[in-house]
Amino acid sequence: MGYERTGLDLEEHLLRDLIRERLGLSLAAYDGVAVITGPLAKRIQQTNCGSFLDYYRLLIGDGATARNEWREVMLALSKPKSGFWRQRQMAKTIVETALPDLFSVFPAQPLRIWSAGCSTGEEPLSIAMALNEAGWFERASIEINASDGSYAAIERAIRGVYPDQRIDKLDVQLRDRYFTQDPGGWRVAPEIQRLIQWKVTNLMIEREIADLANSHVISCRNVFIYFTDSAIRKTLTLFAKHMPAGAYLFSDEGEFFNDVVSATRCFEPLESGESGVWIRRNDVFSNVI
Repeated sequence: MGYERTGLDLEEHLLRDLIRERLGLSLAAYDGVAVITGPLAKRIQQTNCGSFLDYYRLLIGDGATARNEWREVMLALSKPKSGFWRQRQMAKTIVETALPDLFSVFPAQPLRIWSAGCSTGEEPLSIAMALNEAGWFERASIEINASDGSYAAIERAIRGVYPDQRIDKLDVQLRDRYFTQDPGGWRVAPEIQRLIQWKVTNLMIEREIADLANSHVISCRNVFIYFTDSAIRKTLTLFAKHMPAGAYLFSDEGEFFNDVVSATRCFEPLESGESGVWIRRNDVFSNVI
């Protein structure tokens, strides 16, 4: 490997715990420290660190070198997995329930949608296509933001070219309307691509997400499954702090996530009972928008 392995267990655990604190990742799926010896081993060599402890010391620094290296950590640990129309029901709920409700409450304001943890862009682009199909861009001013912790994923989203397997759930009519064949796969239509503003963010850092969380709709699905319980609660509380009362949150489904979201006391379930859809309560924090 090219670096000193003395005291390896302690060094691995220090690094793992630092990543848990800064990124919120549970790392449980990797039996704790195995993720450190796998995805990050290459970075340790590339940064000329002599040990895991040296790499830990690099990451706890305050300068630009440490900030840039955290971008590489997020890239190394990211697991992009997405596809168009993967969240078909969510798009339907946004189009048919959330936006009519929000437009009646905020008729004079741009309606802001944030895809938090957008991977390579399929989710926000699917939302944009669904809104376009329903004529929402002619009826209201709508802003769509999308972010991910991996800068490589955002670069791919900006490029907007996808392989066959990423669009296999699209009807042929939608595919032909919104994509053209490209030597690298299928290129999304420019008029849809330019509706999205792309950013790289760490959901655990308030200054990076405060403006994005100031949204009427937040989708954060298939993100919290990688987080620790405390990181989920912290992130949800940060969301609620900046969301307007009555805003919609789309989180993961299931009893565990229902309990975690409920425990924040910031959200109440959608009256229809649709799983994983929450409304920001009007009696917490301040109404930012």
